[in-house]
Amino acid sequence: MGRRLFSCLGKVSSSSGVQGKNNGTVVDSSAATCPDGPVLVELFSSQGCATSSEAELLLSRLVRGDYQLDAPVLVLSYHVDNMGGKDPYASSKWTVRQKAYVQALKIDDMFIPRVVVQG
Repeated sequence: MGRRLFSCLGKVSSSSGVQGKNNGTVVDSSAATCPDGPVLVELFSSQGCATSSEAELLLSRLVRGDYQLDAPVLVLSYHVDNMGGKDPYASSKWTVRQKAYVQALKIDDMFIPRVVVQG
């Protein structure tokens, strides 16, 4: 259930191998073959972004255990420095990490908030 829950977020990491869609449901063939273990969820956000706080709230609910999931969740949150505002938690290292995902996943833009699952 945990891996299927996160597939609804849209883009799936290159390691997950989504093979097709069936009646609007993403079919993830790797969910059956992945060993049991935590699901890695990475959030890229910024204090200068109006919608980042909503994404951070959602992920804090995951950490708190508000959802009944089949697998434990490991959440990492990175504040990027490409928004132009003053964010004391921002780092260019996290921006570089987000750019690497954008290139690896062949995404067209660097918007935030962005969630990467099992990256």
